[in-house]
Amino acid sequence: MDIISALVDHHGTLRQLYQKSESDPAVFEEFTRHLVVHHTMEEKYFYDLLEQIAAARHDALEAVNEHHIIELIIKDADGFPRDHENFPIKIEGLGEYTTHHLDEEEAAVFPAARQLFSDEDLNTLGKLFVEAKAKLLGVALPEVPGGISVSAGKGGKTAAYGLGIGSLKK
Repeated sequence: MDIISALVDHHGTLRQLYQKSESDPAVFEEFTRHLVVHHTMEEKYFYDLLEQIAAARHDALEAVNEHHIIELIIKDADGFPRDHENFPIKIEGLGEYTTHHLDEEEAAVFPAARQLFSDEDLNTLGKLFVEAKAKLLGVALPEVPGGISVSAGKGGKTAAYGLGIGSLKK
């Protein structure tokens, strides 16, 4: 799969996660996780290279700037109480800005990139993007067991030290 097809395919996933998060705020975390991974890999395997081409530099820089704006919206929403009546507005704002960004990439940036990169390069970059995305999205941290508390234990240390975590050498 070439990079542009891989990106458009993941755009579909992002749109679906946004729609689901509007009716189920619990999906919001998955939506933002996919967004951050998508932007990181898209910049590494697509925009960093596109920036080096004079004819595409402005569009590439604009797209990366939009990634930063999306990440600022995510950071704002991260600290917002999920049960607050305005949290759905945070989801909507992020989704609308993201959708605008995805639409713009698909309508303008990707068609231009098809003309600038060889098919071989597009396929190589696509393979790298798909592999990296799968690895990054496959990473899931284990949940903390429910019986562990964060109250101060011996010597004012947290409960994590009681599990031997604090004694690990750094």
